Amino acid sequence: LRAQLTEDLGGAPEQVFASFDTTPLAAASIAQVHRARTHEGQEVVVKVRRPGIEQVIEADLRLLSRLAGAVAQHWPALAPYRPVQLVQEFGRSLRRELDLAAECRNAERVAGNLAALGFVEIPRVHRALPRVNVQDFVAGIPGEDLAAVDAAGLDRKVLAQRGAQAVLKMIVE
Repeated sequence: LRAQLTEDLGGAPEQVFASFDTTPLAAASIAQVHRARTHEGQEVVVKVRRPGIEQVIEADLRLLSRLAGAVAQHWPALAPYRPVQLVQEFGRSLRRELDLAAECRNAERVAGNLAALGFVEIPRVHRALPRVNVQDFVAGIPGEDLAAVDAAGLDRKVLAQRGAQAVLKMIVE
């Protein structure tokens, strides 16, 4: 990732940031996330798309497309599920996931839409590039860690109400 990250940021991570943790905070199939601190002292996360992932995904989609064609041709009972169109839609969705700049634009749009609620924190975007994005680091408690929620003195009922309110606002508006 280092060469790609250096190219995208315009300099080595150790120069662009005051500190950069080379051990991923999280990793998935498309990208991984690292903690860093800006020269201004802001704690951030740097999400980096895996080098070469586009080629891997395109090869996988070609294979899935061939399989969907074979399924459509040889198993007419599966025709109502439209396997070829299903793979095409999956491909469009997956290709959108590759654009980390679009992900940042969506985060900014969600932040704007939920700003009136006052209790939802969406990380501020510092940099939005197709293969890299930099956003504020937001510490939190995983929702399933009820012991930590209770230890922090949080009211589960209030959390559930606020979560439902935010989700409904996103769905309705």
